[in-house]
Amino acid sequence: MLRWLYPITCEICGEPAERSLCPSCLAKLERVPRPICLYCGAPLQQTPESTDRCEFCQGQPRPFAVARSAFIQTERTMELVYRLKYHRAPYLATGLAPAMAELWQTTAALQAFSQGALIPVPVTRSHLCQRGYNQAEELARAVGKLLSLPVINALQRHENDHDSQTRLSSRQRLLNAYDSFTAAPAFLSGKRRLPECPVLIDDVFTTGATARACCRALLGIPGVRDVAVVTLMRATHRK
Repeated sequence: MLRWLYPITCEICGEPAERSLCPSCLAKLERVPRPICLYCGAPLQQTPESTDRCEFCQGQPRPFAVARSAFIQTERTMELVYRLKYHRAPYLATGLAPAMAELWQTTAALQAFSQGALIPVPVTRSHLCQRGYNQAEELARAVGKLLSLPVINALQRHENDHDSQTRLSSRQRLLNAYDSFTAAPAFLSGKRRLPECPVLIDDVFTTGATARACCRALLGIPGVRDVAVVTLMRATHRK
């Protein structure tokens, strides 16, 4: 009855659809171009000296086993991310999630995480009150439903002077994120447990500062061995 009264339409083309994006429009969104860094998933420039890792991964270790993103930053994907994140459109997560779930099929390194759990990057309490939801958790729940994986809120985020990473430089992002994320006390104490190989879920991977901070917190939980990172979009600006 609700479907008849309020039919679901594609957010882009406006045609009737099963989810908030129809398969045709979802397929037209630009994926991360190959070749990519086998570690963090960043697009690589093809040169005679090309390697399988980007300059960032060559220069510093990362606490995650592998990171992948469904889409590269374009005007269209940016618009969808902003609607999801800031315009009270959590329903977009169900339409975008299939592209994230496809990464398990196309990335051999993610197969080791097929029996794990999805851990959404948390937002601050003030942002949760403002938006009414956590966009990373909405994505995690939609992906988890497709892959039959549980979603566990194992992290917490602390308020600080720069709660948003959006307008910060790479160094500022790293410093801001360093003490912003910790594991929930119940997991640190062993009262609750995580699978050995959980997957961190977020909307955007920019410099990796948030991913690194969250993964370090997860690796501090007893029993956690490896962490993967899956995001909706890969930002192209990394300075």
